[in-house]
Amino acid sequence: MRISWLAPEVIVAARTALKDRTEDWGGHFTPEFEPPPAPAGLAIPDWAKVTEHVARAEHVTQVLRDQGLEEGLRRFAASPFAIEVATLAAAAHSVDALSFEMCALVLACDIDALVFYAPFLRLLVELGGTDHDRVVSVFEGFCDACVALPSDDPHWRERVGAVRDGLANVYVHAGRLDQGHALFEARHAEEPDDVAVALSASRAFLAAGAVARAVQWLDTAVARA
Repeated sequence: MRISWLAPEVIVAARTALKDRTEDWGGHFTPEFEPPPAPAGLAIPDWAKVTEHVARAEHVTQVLRDQGLEEGLRRFAASPFAIEVATLAAAAHSVDALSFEMCALVLACDIDALVFYAPFLRLLVELGGTDHDRVVSVFEGFCDACVALPSDDPHWRERVGAVRDGLANVYVHAGRLDQGHALFEARHAEEPDDVAVALSASRAFLAAGAVARAVQWLDTAVARA
C-alpha cells in the first residue's frame, strides 16, 4: 500500500543519509530528530521534513519487523504523527487486521502533506459499512483539516479538491443527497474549465439510485464540454 507522496528515489536518498548516521531508527529521535546532511549534488526541497517523514516510517517498520504488530500497536497507535500511524495501519492491512478505528486514527492526526491519504479514505468507507454517520463524521473532520492547512505546495489545492469530491461522494452514498449535491455544485463552480466534478457527481447519484439527479449532472457535464 502506498502511504507517501515521496518519489522512490527521494525515499532512497533520505534513507541512505539517515542510515549513514545510525541504523537504529529509534536513535534518530534521541533526544530529538536532527536531519542528516543533505547528499551532495541532489537538491531535495524541505530536506529536514522529508528525512523526518522517512525516519518515522522506518522506525515503525523496524519495531513491526523485530517485535510484531501487537507491540507496534502498543507503541504507535496513539502517535500524533500521521506517517507513524499510517505505517502501522498499512502493516495491519497487509495481514487483514486493519479496523475502521485505525483508519480513523490516521485521519485524525495533524495533516502531513507528505502522507498519501487516498487508500485510508477508501478503506474508511469500506470498513465503515452501513454506519454512514460515523464515516461522514471522520471524513468531514479530515476534510476540514485539509481545507484549513496553509500550504505552499502548488498541488495542494488540487489535492484538497479531491478530498472534497470524496466527501461529496460519501454524502451521496450515505443518503445525504442534498448535502452531496450542494458540495458537488460548489466544487463544479471551483473548476470552471473541467467536467470531472460533474461526471463524478453523475456517477455517485446513479450508484445511489437517484436517477434524475444523475441525469441532471450528466447534462451539466455535456453543457460545459
